[in-house]
Amino acid sequence: MACKIADNATSVKAVTWPSRLRTLPARRAPAIATQTQSESEGVQLQLAELEKGRQAELARTRQLAFDDGVKKGHEDAAVEIGNANERLAATLRDLHALKKKIRHEAEADVVKLSLAIARRILHRELNADPDSIHGLVYAGLQKLQNREISQLRVAPGALEPVRRALEKVGAFPAITISPDPRLQGGDVIFETALGELDASVETQLHEIERGFADRLGISCS
Repeated sequence: MACKIADNATSVKAVTWPSRLRTLPARRAPAIATQTQSESEGVQLQLAELEKGRQAELARTRQLAFDDGVKKGHEDAAVEIGNANERLAATLRDLHALKKKIRHEAEADVVKLSLAIARRILHRELNADPDSIHGLVYAGLQKLQNREISQLRVAPGALEPVRRALEKVGAFPAITISPDPRLQGGDVIFETALGELDASVETQLHEIERGFADRLGISCS
């Protein structure tokens, strides 16, 4: 558009704009503001929906993680409980075996202690009363019964008590009594044509010990 510079002689008239053009901005401004507000509200709604979706997804993720953690915890607990049950079962087996071993050892100790007490009592009785050897002589005679006895060997100090025992049953002088210095006070050995019978205190105690050991299933030494 060309412009003309007016000189002083030229009069300048003011330009009057049509009223429609002057009011146009005033009428469109509210519409633009309303549109902007609507767009802002739409954006806010979208943001709210997105935030709501994000929160829902976060909650779902947390729930899945929690469920996985609970499941893993249950699985780990089940494995640990299974291992604990196996260890407990093994411990119970060991305790049972230990109980059995202790019982056998205790029974063996009781047998040995009882025999040791019996041994001390018998030897003390033989030393205090030599005639107590009569019981060993009578026991040997009952075992042999009708077998022919050639002689009876005893410790030298037991000759008289053994002779008195044989006299009481009418077996002296049919049975010869021989002193044997290798024997002790409680030793009594019968000699027959078929072999010897050891009726000594220690021999009978050993037989009793073997009987207990066989019955209890323990070894005797």
